[in-house]
Amino acid sequence: MIGKMTVAACMALLLAGTVQAGVIGAGGFTAPTVIDFEDAVAGPIGSQYAALGATFVNFDLDVYATSPAPPSRVALKFIDGSPGIDGSILFSSVITRLGADVSTNPEDDTFVDAYLGNTLVGSAFFDTGGDGLGGSFIGIEFLSGFDRVVLRTLPVVNGALALDNLRFENVVPPSPVPEPGSLTLTLAGTALLGLVLARRRRR
Repeated sequence: MIGKMTVAACMALLLAGTVQAGVIGAGGFTAPTVIDFEDAVAGPIGSQYAALGATFVNFDLDVYATSPAPPSRVALKFIDGSPGIDGSILFSSVITRLGADVSTNPEDDTFVDAYLGNTLVGSAFFDTGGDGLGGSFIGIEFLSGFDRVVLRTLPVVNGALALDNLRFENVVPPSPVPEPGSLTLTLAGTALLGLVLARRRRR
């Protein structure tokens, strides 16, 4: 029994310190896939960009300004009479970073939930505005990976949310160099694991 507990403790020590992140800026991308919606056709965005690995739920093509640039084609989450409806983007593979230029009404802000399967990986809140005449950048990074995001406005006043220049990528984080303290713990855990295995062999 003690042997099993010791092994579990050693494994916990070895696995401790998994890196997570949260909000990132526009410069936090290396070689993302970018969707600017300029070649989208009228109506629901749906699977128009499935070949690039993204499928949209509750987003339609519209024309808005989501940054200081002139108005352009965007994916708009807005259903008249249902301001509280969520928009989702499903990815065909696991990604770690997502960003976009976003415009909302001044009263509404943007909330993003990232999921891997049905597990919530993380959430981020962005103070957005623009009212279709400008906007803000939103960006998230969760190194454990995610394959779906849900976008909603909080509070729900108008509920409209326009996305442009959507970018996403999967960046494998470099193996962290252990700090002296954590290296000592790792070595101690490995030594302890060796002692437990040696004791089992003797038995």
